[in-house]
Amino acid sequence: MNPAIDETTDTGYQRPRDPMEIWLARQWQDVLGFTVGIRENFFGVGGNSLDAARVINAVLLEFGVQLPLNVLTDHPTVERLATQLRDHAEQLSGPLVAIQDGTGPPLFLVHSDDGQIGPYCRLAYALGEEFTVYGFQAAGLYSDAEPARTVTAMADAYVDAVRAVRPTGPYLLGGAGIGAAIAYEMAVRLDDVRLVAALPDTDSWSQELPGNPDLSGILASWQERDLVPPDVAPEFVARTLRVWRANRDAVRDWRPSPYSGPLDVFDRPPITALPATVVQRTHECGTDGRLVDALRELIG
Repeated sequence: MNPAIDETTDTGYQRPRDPMEIWLARQWQDVLGFTVGIRENFFGVGGNSLDAARVINAVLLEFGVQLPLNVLTDHPTVERLATQLRDHAEQLSGPLVAIQDGTGPPLFLVHSDDGQIGPYCRLAYALGEEFTVYGFQAAGLYSDAEPARTVTAMADAYVDAVRAVRPTGPYLLGGAGIGAAIAYEMAVRLDDVRLVAALPDTDSWSQELPGNPDLSGILASWQERDLVPPDVAPEFVARTLRVWRANRDAVRDWRPSPYSGPLDVFDRPPITALPATVVQRTHECGTDGRLVDALRELIG
């Protein structure tokens, strides 16, 4: 739900919107050898029956669900196949989500205030398939877990997850909104950090929330804008609002730790005053793809 990132990387690609669609899109990338959008037909882009069997086997290994052999004939897009598996989505509720498998050092992108990482799928796609990208989603979005209450608590948890998949650097970190603050604190805790990027962020719905929000109305608005899948229940809105409020409180109370490395700021200044030792490098991006070009140059 981050139109700022979506606009700066608008290629016509229809990105995944939740962890299940992200997971399925990665399986298709692995099987087909290239990235596809959520509404592209599996067989229409070159998949065959053997490729379909590989996807079905991946589902069995990950979720313990045996799908019928003709499932991709009946549900030939990521969007439609995800509807058959979303009851198992809680297995994908952990903080670290693999978005794109590439060949270089991974870029770890931390969720914005709403806790979502879907917009980073479009950014990963625009960067190119050679870039490895992970996203951190907030606790409590896809389970009944309580949201984290402080920036430092999230940074501690996310650093542990980073080290589990990449014990040593170099580390490439970034995030929008509160994600920039969390990425900053993660950089404090990690060695050999090559990038900390504060990405542009616009919460398109956060200014629309009344005191007693109409969950069904908000969900209908999100679905109309294709921000969430069509089979999402209003309870997801309630969890998202709980995460959003917790994140807003967390960033309000955040006091940045000392850090001597640079911070690359895209378009907007940091969300709070940073120590004088931090070198802030500003990049003007607009909406013409310069964000992607600048990130490619910084990542190298």
